[in-house]
Amino acid sequence: MPKLNFKTIALFIWPMLFLLVLFGVGCTAAYHREQAEERAASVVADKSRQVPGMRSEVKIDQEPAEDLLEALPSAPSEAYLESASKEDTEARLLDLNNALLIAAVNSREYQERKEQVFLQALSLSSERNRFSPQWFWKLSGGVDYDSEDDWSAEGRSEPEFAWLLRTGAQVSASLSTNAFQFLTGDPATAARSVFDLTVTQPLLRQGRLSTLEPLTQAEQDMLYELRDFVRFQRRFTVAVLADYYRLLERRQRVENQYMNHENLIRIRRRAEALGEAGRLPELQVDRARQDELSASDSLEQAEQDYYRALDEFKLTLGIEPEFSILPDPAELADLRDRKMPAPPIGRQESIQAALQNRLDLVTAQDRVKDSERKARVAKENLRPGLDLIIGGSADTPDDDAFEFGDGTQSGRARLDADLPLERTEEGNIYRRRLVEYEQARRRFTEMRDQTVLEVTNRWRDLERAESGREIQRRSVELAEERVESTELLFDAGRATTRDVLDANEDLLRTQNQLARALVDLRIAALELERDLDILVIDEDGQLQEGRGFQEYIESKARNENN
Repeated sequence: MPKLNFKTIALFIWPMLFLLVLFGVGCTAAYHREQAEERAASVVADKSRQVPGMRSEVKIDQEPAEDLLEALPSAPSEAYLESASKEDTEARLLDLNNALLIAAVNSREYQERKEQVFLQALSLSSERNRFSPQWFWKLSGGVDYDSEDDWSAEGRSEPEFAWLLRTGAQVSASLSTNAFQFLTGDPATAARSVFDLTVTQPLLRQGRLSTLEPLTQAEQDMLYELRDFVRFQRRFTVAVLADYYRLLERRQRVENQYMNHENLIRIRRRAEALGEAGRLPELQVDRARQDELSASDSLEQAEQDYYRALDEFKLTLGIEPEFSILPDPAELADLRDRKMPAPPIGRQESIQAALQNRLDLVTAQDRVKDSERKARVAKENLRPGLDLIIGGSADTPDDDAFEFGDGTQSGRARLDADLPLERTEEGNIYRRRLVEYEQARRRFTEMRDQTVLEVTNRWRDLERAESGREIQRRSVELAEERVESTELLFDAGRATTRDVLDANEDLLRTQNQLARALVDLRIAALELERDLDILVIDEDGQLQEGRGFQEYIESKARNENN
């Protein structure tokens, strides 16, 4: 066995092992994950400043809102339906603010939209990184043994550098160092380094515009994603509010059906007593019994509709079906007592506000610019190719890996031309981009017209809901008076059972319509702010009511003063 030169072996192997251990320990998956999250967060913070209503932070991987659910108060006895023995007596009372807060943390749809923002930020980070200096380093080393009983050690180091400039120029450099030593036999040593530098600059095609196009589009796509997310937040918040109020409306219908059923039981008993006394025909007594049975069936149907809507609302919030919640009936009572203020701006000014603030409209306009830019890139790609390539290299003698001055140096410069003899695909792409530009223009004008129509319809809904609420309030008052007077006439023998039953049916109908009218007005007001894209939502998912109109009016005043 030959005597090995372990000092020489260490010279070749230990530096490589040290670097492998260093990177293997330091650059773990957790490290790269953390770095990626920091890059994405930086992108979101940077681009959020350009999107009104967008917060500078988007949290993903949030834990479910179990603490929020457990912190909900137990529902008081008056919150339960008087008719419902099926409801869990250990239910938690869920008010509107907590519903929005839980939805912002628990909703699966909400979490997925936040993840889409995060993924788009990662894509932009990768695209930006293309224009940063790129470093690569390959290391190799080892010991060889052959049949002649000769041992040798070899080490290779190949650091490389690449940089894509915004002008389209590509800079690449490499330094290859190879060291070789025989450990037995003839202890000869060989060491040599080669340095090479190349710069390639396109002169006609693939210039600055074409080179930057992927990055430019990625920057725009990030803006579009953030705008879409802001609009999603607003739509989602209004949808949760609407579902909550519709749930309360269904609950109120159950209460109304229950009270109607109780009244019909009382009327049936009275009719039976009058029938036994010979003061009421049996036909009218049977009619009272029939209406009581019908009311019992309607009550059960109303309960089923309410519980079904409650389960669907849990699904929207991301709450487990087994967790029992009750919507706070005080929220509907608040709608009855609250005087809904009219919007501080009129219909025509609302249209102008929407045309100014709608983020999807701004995106559609930007996509027209994207299409125009892509057409210019396609036109540029029809040119002939002409690249200027300059570079140089230097190497060292075979016995010294660091003395470049004793080696040879060389330089080079050349022009590479690509004549446009075959441009069928490029020509098709150019024509396609022109068509896409026209399509983008039409989509923008269509969206603008659609925006005007949506705002106009929202105003119609709001005006109709306002008048409907007042009509139904008056209708309930009249129906209550009619029931009271009809029952007095019935007791006096001056009204039939049919009159009493019709009066109670009309009261039930107007009570249900009033509950719907209250909810319709609330939702119509929210949808108007949503469609103007001025709805303000804080970081906890809470609606800042009225603040959107206030900020718009203040912004308009500043613009007029300037």
